[in-house]
Amino acid sequence: MKKGFTLIEVLVSVSIFSIVMLVATGAVFSIVEANKKTHTLKSVMTNLNFALESMARDMRVGFRYACTSNIAVRSADCAEGDSVFHYKANRDVDGDGLYSTTDDNDRIEYSLSGNRIMKTVYGANSSNPPVAITASEIKITSLSFYAVGTAAGDRLQPKVVITVQGYAGEGSTRSDFDIETTVTQRAIDS
Repeated sequence: MKKGFTLIEVLVSVSIFSIVMLVATGAVFSIVEANKKTHTLKSVMTNLNFALESMARDMRVGFRYACTSNIAVRSADCAEGDSVFHYKANRDVDGDGLYSTTDDNDRIEYSLSGNRIMKTVYGANSSNPPVAITASEIKITSLSFYAVGTAAGDRLQPKVVITVQGYAGEGSTRSDFDIETTVTQRAIDS
C-alpha cells in the first residue's frame, strides 16, 4: 500500500494556509496604511509648526495690531474673531531700505485664501503679491484671529489668539487638525 495524502487532506491544508495568508496580508496592508497616515500627519505638523512659529515670531515684535483687510486702520480689537490680521513690523520688510514707526509701510498681513495661509507685505508704493506659507497638501478650512488690547493707552497688553482648522491627506489617510496658539506683544503697552 502506497502512503500519501488524500485529496480532502490537501484541500483542507491549502484552505487553512490561504485563510492564514489572507489575514496576514490584511495586517500588512493595515500597517502600510497606518504608516502613510503617520507620515502625512508628521508632514502636516512640521509645516504648520513652521508657519505658525514664523507668524508668531514676527507678531511678537510687531505692533499696531488690527483685524481687518483695511491697512489704513492702525489698531483694532476683534474679540469676535476675523480671518484677516495685519500689524506694523519692527523692521524694514518691504525691501525699500527705509523704516519708520509712524507710517503705514512695512506692514504684514495674514489671511486665508484658497485653503492656504497667505502672507502679504505692504510697502511704500504697493503691496507685494501674497505668498502662501502653508504647503499645498495642507487644506486650511478655517483661520481666525482674536485680538484684544490693541489700542494705545488702554493699559492692556496686546494679545492675539490664532486658531487654525483643516486637514491633510485624502480618503483613509486624511488627518484633521485643530490648532490654537496665543501671541503676546513683547513691547510693554502703556
